Amino acid sequence: MKDAAIELPWAHEPKFRCFGCSPRNPIGLALNLRQLPSGEISAETTFSEDYASYPGIVHGGIVSTLADEVMGDMLALRFGMLAFSVSLRMRMLLPLRIGEPYLTVARIAGSGHGVVKTEADITGADGELHVTANAAYQPIRSEQARLLMGLDDTEHARLNHYFDHETRTV
Repeated sequence: MKDAAIELPWAHEPKFRCFGCSPRNPIGLALNLRQLPSGEISAETTFSEDYASYPGIVHGGIVSTLADEVMGDMLALRFGMLAFSVSLRMRMLLPLRIGEPYLTVARIAGSGHGVVKTEADITGADGELHVTANAAYQPIRSEQARLLMGLDDTEHARLNHYFDHETRTV
């Protein structure tokens, strides 16, 4: 089975201007996600100089954002659940360079204690491992969505299937 492009179900929501995945965020990453035959989610990324720290090197915070985004989107796509990252650990083995392609692959690592655990790897075009990451995500509750995202009744009704998930079923 070949990998398949994913159309994000929230891509056309006016309030969803996610830095990582929204095509409507002019300064964001506008990631294109793919479903791999293994069930993992991936994103190919080549960074421009807009995301540099040292000359020619991608800023570490942007690298963290990339891993967090692919892991979080995987949960939304796999389980129909929007979640906040409550912990994120990165191990930077090699810096990412501006103008070079990278592949981020995320997978589910488990669940328990009210969170879903994920892992991700970022590799270079030669397959060399640059970054490993793991994170824990807490599903967003309806009252959080209304308060923090500023959803009105119509928006909440349209999006409520993304909220109030239990992690024990993951």
